Amino acid sequence: MEKPFEVLDHTADIGLVAWGRSLEELFANAALGMFSLIGALEKVDGGFTAEVAVEGSDYEDLLVTWLNELLYLFEAEEVLLKAFDIQKLGQYYLRARVFGEPLDFKKHELFRVVKACTYHEVKVEEVEPGLFRAQVYFDI
Repeated sequence: MEKPFEVLDHTADIGLVAWGRSLEELFANAALGMFSLIGALEKVDGGFTAEVAVEGSDYEDLLVTWLNELLYLFEAEEVLLKAFDIQKLGQYYLRARVFGEPLDFKKHELFRVVKACTYHEVKVEEVEPGLFRAQVYFDI
């Protein structure tokens, strides 16, 4: 696995393919990829931690719900997140601790507004033993 995620071009939205050696790493890399679309994460130092718990009907629904919950945190708490510790993950639930920093427009460069993670062509799959792939598109 060379990189944890890659950006997909799309006419009205922006997509992301994330990779992981486990489902936990996959979900964390998808979140990292999404926040990399939002802003420059190299200047995010810390100071914010939150517990996140979401439920879904399958892995695809869980991924979309997870990413939308993180977008809600970004909007409501005005934080940039850059580290994601998936503590429990099953087909229908995810619990994680997320880390970031309160948004500071003098310090943090924002690239684009990501409004929501969509269900358009969402996919979570094991492409080979021990290698998982997720694909999602975001409304921007």
